[in-house]
Amino acid sequence: MLKRVSLSIFILMSLNANSITLDEFSERLVASHPYFDQLSLSEKTSLLNQKSSLTYSDWNIKAGASETFTQGEDSSSRSYNDLFSTKYELSANRTVGNSGAKVNIKHSLTRNDKDSNASHSNLLSIDYTLPLLQNKDGLNDRLASDLASLDLMAKQVSLKEQAESYLAAKLNKFIDLGLKQEVVKNHKISLDLAQEQLDLDEEKFKNSLIDKSVLIQQKDSYVKAKQQLLQSSKELIIERRELANLIEYKESDMIAVLDLFEVHDLIEINPRSFVKDSRLIQKFDFEKAKLQRQLVTFENKTMPSINLNFGLSSLGEDDKYFGSYGNRDYSWNVGVDISYPLGSRKELIDVERTEISMNNIDAEKKEAEITNIHQINYLLAQVDLLSELVVLYLEQGSLAEEMVIEEQIKFGEARGQKALVIAAKRNANLANLTYLQAAGTYQKIVVDYTAAIDQLYK
Repeated sequence: MLKRVSLSIFILMSLNANSITLDEFSERLVASHPYFDQLSLSEKTSLLNQKSSLTYSDWNIKAGASETFTQGEDSSSRSYNDLFSTKYELSANRTVGNSGAKVNIKHSLTRNDKDSNASHSNLLSIDYTLPLLQNKDGLNDRLASDLASLDLMAKQVSLKEQAESYLAAKLNKFIDLGLKQEVVKNHKISLDLAQEQLDLDEEKFKNSLIDKSVLIQQKDSYVKAKQQLLQSSKELIIERRELANLIEYKESDMIAVLDLFEVHDLIEINPRSFVKDSRLIQKFDFEKAKLQRQLVTFENKTMPSINLNFGLSSLGEDDKYFGSYGNRDYSWNVGVDISYPLGSRKELIDVERTEISMNNIDAEKKEAEITNIHQINYLLAQVDLLSELVVLYLEQGSLAEEMVIEEQIKFGEARGQKALVIAAKRNANLANLTYLQAAGTYQKIVVDYTAAIDQLYK
């Protein structure tokens, strides 16, 4: 079973006809994965919420009808015995955007039948109310739309941050795939060397050159090498299957083309300057901006309500229906109304609560800035360290390979032993495994750093 698994893996690696690079994987992931579709839909929902908050300026139409009947002869103040009234009314009102003014247009028609004598009353009126202090220029009317606009901008930044974190996690998985491919190759070499050493020790045992305990120990090393290869092969299959499903790719083509030892030239930044405008910190700025906008309205609501009122009406009366549209009287009115509540007020409490919330956000933002600066500095230090280590590991790898060549030359000239050649190869292969793991960590740190400075997903 092990031979079949390892054979299939290495056939795929050797053919490598349909492989995929890190950039290609990233593009397919963003284009095909439903996670990014969800982010797009979430942004569209926020845009609709913003539009719906502006509906306060739409016209509101109202219609009504009523009938009233009054009968009796006992009330001396009433100049009739029977009164049957029918009334129809149609009105439209709206709030005028950016002014806070309210307009109400009303038309009503009333028919009165007094003791079988009919009369018609036809009224058309326009009323206009303009706030002069509280809600001046529609400040409070616009609260919902202003908050919705801030929410939309905050959502767009938040979605980018979520997408970047998700993309970084999946790119790190891709790097793991590339690393596992190399680990499987390394373990295959370890198994071949263990087999070669076992064959050599069996020959020595037959010639009574070593004890049986040494042979048993080598057999144990060989079994452990088989276990390592089997485990790493299974992990590679699982990783390949997961990433192939992630981007709707053929599993057999999910072969990472990746230079683990590539050293990257990264963008240099000043962490303190960058963090102040980073996406991770902008969420605090948006939260505070929303509170500041609410605070303006809460403070405005603590002021007296002073409204300037204008009215214009036209009334026509006639015993005929169409006649009521003529013979009209006109009137207008201008007035001011003032109101101011006394005692404990909810708006004053809202002001105090909002100011506390703003101070709390300032503290959270400061803490987040300190944490993010530390994180970026740590990633920069890790990038510098690992990039230098990768270079050193490559040099050490070259030295290990030179040692293998030297032992092979000595063995070929009968100045060395085959066991020393195998030992040199095993040491070189073991060292290479360490280098691979460090190189993989370096590549993932580069991805994390690029995400931390908002450059991974734009």
